[in-house]
Amino acid sequence: MKRILVIGRAFPNASHGYINNDIDYLAARAHVLVLSPNQPMAPFYSAVNCDYFNDEHDLLQQARHFQPDYIIAWLLPNHFFARSVAEALGVPFVIKLHTPDYHTLSVRHRRAKRWWPSFKAPPSEAQMSKGYKVSLESLRRTGQSNQLQGVFCIPVLKDAFSEHLPRARIFDLKPRIFYDRYHNEQPNGDKVMLLGSLLKRREGNLTFGKVASSIASPVDWYPMPTPGCLWLDIPGRPDKIVFKKYQPPAAMPAVYKQYKAMVMIGSGPYSRGLSLSILEAQAAGVAVLAPSLRPDFDAFVTQGGGFIFHDESEIMDILKTVPDEARRALGFRHAAAFDLGGVEQEFLQAGLVL
Repeated sequence: MKRILVIGRAFPNASHGYINNDIDYLAARAHVLVLSPNQPMAPFYSAVNCDYFNDEHDLLQQARHFQPDYIIAWLLPNHFFARSVAEALGVPFVIKLHTPDYHTLSVRHRRAKRWWPSFKAPPSEAQMSKGYKVSLESLRRTGQSNQLQGVFCIPVLKDAFSEHLPRARIFDLKPRIFYDRYHNEQPNGDKVMLLGSLLKRREGNLTFGKVASSIASPVDWYPMPTPGCLWLDIPGRPDKIVFKKYQPPAAMPAVYKQYKAMVMIGSGPYSRGLSLSILEAQAAGVAVLAPSLRPDFDAFVTQGGGFIFHDESEIMDILKTVPDEARRALGFRHAAAFDLGGVEQEFLQAGLVL
């Protein structure tokens, strides 16, 4: 079996669905060690071998002991850690990017001068990475590394990342779910749910109350266990919102079956990537309603039989058409195309084999 070192952000973190699914799939087929520079803010139990490192020297020591065949770095700031270990050990590495990494590239997120008073000199590459910042000079060095085999991101972000990383090594990253866990074509319940983070940092200036108020019946909200995601932080909270306890992934297949529809929220083109919850809901026969954010996101919803709205006033009329068996069938087929089994084909693009 291959030995794969995964450099995460704060594994195991309940809100990192992309990363958790990827790691669970790999760990069933290879020897996997996950090392992270930070402790998780929303931890959960994982049987996957994992640990933490204080700096690049600590990381290298643990990596040498593990002797990986290759390295996978999740999230852009970890590029330096992956490069430094890969070059020291002479093994290949790939980087997997999540939609928030698009914001990490912004000037506001790259600035490190506010940190400098705590250092005798400008922050090192390792200090930048540990602080979840990106130095473009460091990123260019990563792009020039002979050990870099590939960079994976959702297609719409290829142009942004190719300004700093070699375009020929940037490959499509698809959201992946364990389809069989969620696939259930039995009838669903008749309630409506909201799912996901409602942190202001993710939703921009969206008024949560406006979305919820457009729905006549009570709405159940399942929050992600992210610090700061409290009802006190939600302006105009309607009484009809029923706050549910966070449910772990193992419980979600049964949760989805209670609902006929799931309403997504988002404000701004990159407030959402290609959400795993959309695929999970489609596999469970739940109609997905989402705001129009950008062409690829809209197509991701509608190709699975979902609905796109341009104003919250449209939501009630859409809900009157749910369920629609033809649309449910589209959802089952669409979600099946994003099963985690496709990860192995993605790796082959970068010359890596499980």
